[in-house]
Order: sequence, then C-alpha cells, then structure tokens
Amino acid sequence: MNLKTDIDFDINRFFQWWGRELSYCLPETLRQKLSKKSGYILLSIADDTVKIEQVINGLKQEITTLSLNETNSDDYQQLINDKTELEKADFFLRLTSEQAIHKTLYLPAAAKENLQQVVGFEMDRVTPFSVEQVYYAVKIIEKEQQGKIKVQLVLTPKDILDGILHQLKSVNISPSIVDYSEAENDFEQGLAPYNLLPEKDRPVKNKITQIATWSLGLLAIILLAGVLVLPLWLQNQELDSLRAQLKSLKKDTQLVQSHQLEIDQIVDETEQLISIKNETASLLETLNLLSQLLPNETWLTHFKYNNESIQVQGQSPTASALISVVEASPLFSNARFVSPLTQDKKTGMERFQISMDVNSKGETEDE
Repeated sequence: MNLKTDIDFDINRFFQWWGRELSYCLPETLRQKLSKKSGYILLSIADDTVKIEQVINGLKQEITTLSLNETNSDDYQQLINDKTELEKADFFLRLTSEQAIHKTLYLPAAAKENLQQVVGFEMDRVTPFSVEQVYYAVKIIEKEQQGKIKVQLVLTPKDILDGILHQLKSVNISPSIVDYSEAENDFEQGLAPYNLLPEKDRPVKNKITQIATWSLGLLAIILLAGVLVLPLWLQNQELDSLRAQLKSLKKDTQLVQSHQLEIDQIVDETEQLISIKNETASLLETLNLLSQLLPNETWLTHFKYNNESIQVQGQSPTASALISVVEASPLFSNARFVSPLTQDKKTGMERFQISMDVNSKGETEDE
C-alpha cells in the first residue's frame, strides 16, 4: 500500500454496522418495541411447496412445509397464530440452482462507479439472457488488483421469480429479500446483502425503525464529532491563551531589550571616554614634564592646551635650542616656532612662542 492507494470505504455499510452495534446498547424490551421484525425466516421453493426454516445464530431449524395454493392460505394463518414471532420476522427467499445462476466477472476498476449499469450493458455477452429478461444483482467480492475488480453476478429469469412471488402471495407470504443458494447472503451480519427482489415488490420499511436508526446514527455522529472536535477546540483555546501570554511577554521583552540597548550604548560611550582619558596624558603630567625639560633660566608667560596641542610663550637665554629640548621627550612631537624670536631689551633674553603636539600614551609607548 502506498500514498496513492484508493481506500475502499462503504459509508452505508459502515453506518449499518454501527447502527446495529449501537442498537445492542438499548434494553431488550425497547429494542423489541422499536422493531416489528424478530428473527430471520428462510423460504425455499420446490415442487409447488415452500419450506419454512428459522435461522438462529447461523443454524437452520425447520418450522413447516406448506403447499403453494390459495386453499392453503388458512394453513399459513394458523401457523402465524401458533407462532406469533413469525408475524414480526423478516422473510428471505432463497432460490435453488434451477431457479437462478451466478457468474464471476473480472471488470476494469473504473466500472465500480457504475457497476450495475456496466453489467447490464454486458448482460447479453456474458450470459444467455438479455437485461430485459432477468432480475440481477452485482456485488464486488474482491478489491482492485492490477487494475481489475472481481465481481459476482447473480440473476434469475423474470418469469421464474415472478411466478414464485405470485405463489407466495397466494398464501400471504411476502419476502423482503431474494438471494441464491450458491451465493448466500450473511443475514446474521446483515451488512449490505444483495437482493434480487424487484423494487416494486419490496416491503415498505418501518418508519419507527428508520427514525430510531437515523437517531442512533445522528447520535453516533455527534459523539464522534465531540470526540474529534472537542480536543481540537480545547487545544485551540490553550493555543490562543499561550499566544496572548507570548504577546504580553514579547512586549516586556522588547522593553527590556530597549533598556538594554540604552545601557549598552552608555557603557560603550563611557568606555570610549575612559579609553580616551587613559590614552591621553593628563594636563598636570604634561606641565610637570614640560617644567622638567625646560632649562632653569627659561620661564613661561603663557600656556594654552587644546585638542592635544600645546602653545607656550616665554623668555629664554637660548630659545633656539628649546625645539630639540622639547622633542627629546616622547610625549611631545612636531615642535615648532609659530612666531620669530625677538630679544627683550630689559632682560636681554629671547622671546619665543612654540607650538607642539602631545602624543597619546599608546604612541609614546610604541616609540
């Protein structure tokens, strides 16, 4: 079996089985009241006589044999009076090999959709009769194999069955199903039996029984729907509840993530500031180093520190040598005079204005 295999599911047969099983759940007295039928009575015709047998658990028990003529209708009525259960029984007529025939056919699988009509079209080809001459029934006896289905055809000539039915009516007997002894129906199971009896001769079904059967079937469908749908509905309700909780948690999570991003941004900025501070020499350290580098006779009048650059003004007896003195330190670089040297007439020293870059600590260490 693979995924492309067709599933042969007869829903009518399923509900017949299910209805019968559900009926056993009812009390026996109620089941008897709902049904006007009681047991199975088997009829067989031979030599203008009808043998009446009762079928109980698959075992046949002969009741009597009646002659088929109008004068014996009273005998049947007396039998009914003696055995009241026969009045509520189902009567099944079983034809003999002299009254009916059967044949096994192999047909294309596509024929199962309109099996009765297909066999009717082929009747004169597969039997000695035309479709107008016979009553016939068809049932599948083997499922599809290699594109074909195995079918059982049972038929009886119309004149034979009509004659038998007329004889039975003469003694007030009306069968509800006609089958063939070589292809018996399983009346104990009662699942989709074939029936050679013409539609016009079939008894009207008991409306009370039909209502009860359909009610049980409807109840079964409701229970089945409850079994299948209720868990899904409960799961869906739980899923909706979980979705609502998840939505609420998602909002809280987004708020937490937003705060976390703000915290991370502040931490990053703080670390950058700390890094810049750690990499840049402090102003006090710069002044201290500069005072150590400059000669004792040199003094400053102005000091300006901006964007890692220093400008100093002052007087020195040898101002021209200050560039080399300052650049001797790894903290300073690119030292240069930003104005010409001039001599102070009062002190006799040279005025200078020097600009220099202050190196970061990392650059100082690399050097």
